[in-house]
Formats: sequence, C-alpha cells, structure tokens
Amino acid sequence: MKKIIVVVRNLPLNTRRNAEALRMSVGLTLREDKVAVIFLDDGVYTATPIRSELIHLQPPRREFEALTMLNCPMVADKDSMKKRRITKLFSNIRPVEREEIVRMITESDIVIPF
Repeated sequence: MKKIIVVVRNLPLNTRRNAEALRMSVGLTLREDKVAVIFLDDGVYTATPIRSELIHLQPPRREFEALTMLNCPMVADKDSMKKRRITKLFSNIRPVEREEIVRMITESDIVIPF
C-alpha cells in the first residue's frame, strides 16, 4: 500500500483542473492505497462554499462526498486561508498548519501536484 498525496494549488475559476484532481483522487482510492488531498495556495478556494453557480461553475460536491465516504483526508493550509481571508471551508475539510502539510508530503510515497 502506498501513501498518495494530491495537492490542489490553483484557482478553481475558468478551469476544470481542480475538479479533475478531485475525480482522480476518488479513482486512486479504488486500489488499496491511502489517498489524501491538500488544498494549498489558491487551491484553498476549491475547499470553500463559494457561490460557483454565479460564474457557471459546478462545485465538486459529489467528489467531496465520495472522498469523505472513502475516509480520504482532505486538509487546507491555514496560512493560505489566512492570506486570502478565507474563514469557512466545507465541513469535511480540516484546516491544518503548514508543518502538518509538510509532514504529510514527506511521509508520502507519491505526490501529485495540480
């Protein structure tokens, strides 16, 4: 069993990139690997309940629900949140300190940046 980290770092606007990262994360759980998702830098916007319908963007709620049901940890970087004045995340995403993110990445076997 491998530890796989998916790092979401980009704005979710005008792209399906972050949604694809989450869908891929769901797919990675089909093997017996341990998968975790980290929202870092502008990627923390993906973890917020923004009103994406105003910009014709479907929020990745199904992927978040699937990852939660599969016990896939999802964390957001507190420093990135603070810098962007984000105070609210989806309930299944836990804010963590940068040190914990560094630990998660260094202990993983595979890191997939998005």
